[in-house]
Amino acid sequence: MPVFKLKKIGKLSEFQATKRVRDKKYISKALWECLKTDDPEGFKEILKAHLELRNKEDIQKKTGISRRTLYRMLSKKGNPTLQNISRIVYKLCA
Repeated sequence: MPVFKLKKIGKLSEFQATKRVRDKKYISKALWECLKTDDPEGFKEILKAHLELRNKEDIQKKTGISRRTLYRMLSKKGNPTLQNISRIVYKLCA
């Protein structure tokens, strides 16, 4: 049986997903990647995760999209219009 030696590494740091999901540049790249690879479900998941960490009232005011519409369009059965996607991405990721 082969013997494996592991490299000694320094201190591991805890991965904090919420930092990544709040980062506008990271979200912009992730959303663009979903569009390039024809992954609408991934797009909605990423956008939903980002919006869940943001102030819903602020999003509503910035985009002009009601809270109900936001939740509906990002649900599994939701089918957001290009206009709504454009508003959200422009206001939150630009």
